[in-house]
Amino acid sequence: MERRVVVLGCGPAGLAAASAAVSSGCEAIIISNTNKPSPILGCQYLHAPVPGYTDASRVHVSYRLVGTPEQYRSKVYGDAWQGTVSPEDFVGEHDAWDIRETYQRMWRDLFFTGRSGIISHDIRHGQISFIDKLNPDLIVSTIPVKALCEKLNHQFLGHIIYANGSAAPFFTGDNDIICDGTPERTWYRISNVFGYRTTEWATKPRSSADVKPVLKPLWTDCDCHPEVLRVGRYGAWEKKRLVHEVYPAVLAALKLDGTGGSSSASASGSRCLSRSVSS
Repeated sequence: MERRVVVLGCGPAGLAAASAAVSSGCEAIIISNTNKPSPILGCQYLHAPVPGYTDASRVHVSYRLVGTPEQYRSKVYGDAWQGTVSPEDFVGEHDAWDIRETYQRMWRDLFFTGRSGIISHDIRHGQISFIDKLNPDLIVSTIPVKALCEKLNHQFLGHIIYANGSAAPFFTGDNDIICDGTPERTWYRISNVFGYRTTEWATKPRSSADVKPVLKPLWTDCDCHPEVLRVGRYGAWEKKRLVHEVYPAVLAALKLDGTGGSSSASASGSRCLSRSVSS
C-alpha cells in the first residue's frame, strides 16, 4: 500500500516536506488555509539547495557584522534572551540558492504535474483530529506550533521585528548582508540578495509607512501531538531551523535513505503513524 504523508502548511518548508515524500514514493497531501502559493517565504535565500532542485540559481553572499555578536543580540532581542544569533553562524562568505525560484518550481512540480494534492482547511487551536480520516503514515507540520497546542500553560517565546522589503540603504552591494549591533544605526540588518532588498529594525522606525511587523520564533515548551514531525522555523518554533534541512528530516522520519531504501535513521520527536487509524 502506498504510504501517505500529510503536510501542514504550503510555504517553502511545507513544499520541501512534500517533495521529500513524493520523491520516496509516498503520496503527499498538503493542508493549508489557502490553496495559493505563500507570499511569505520566511527567509531571503537557501543556505543549501533542496534535493531535486540543486540547479537553482546560486550566488556568493558576503555576510558582515559591525560590532560584536553580544551587541547584536542585545540590540535585536534585549538582554533577557541569550541564544545564538545569525552572525555567529553565517558571518563571512558563503553560497546562497534562490528560494523564490525553488519555491515556484516545487509548487509547479507538486501541483501542476499531479504529484501531490492540497486541501484548504484553517487549522484552529489544537484541532487536527480531522487528519485521522486521511489515514496518514506521517504528519509533518510547518505551521506555527500554537495551532497544535492544546494546553494553556505552554510558553511560546518569540520576538517581533520590523521589516521593509524595498528600502535597503544604498551602500549595500549586490548579494551583500550587513548586520549592525552598534547603537549608531537604528536598523540592525540590511541585505540585498538576488536583487531583493530588506531592512530590519528591532523597534518600529519613525518612517514606517511600508514597514511590517514580523514575528520571529525563538523557543517553546509545547509538547502536544508528539506524533507530528515539526520542521522549519515556525513548525519547530525555534531559530536556526533552515528550509533545506526539512527534506532529510522527512526521509529520516519515513526511515528512508533518499533512494527508496530502508535506513536506520529516525527523526527526533516524531514517528510514523499506523494506517489502521479509524476513518
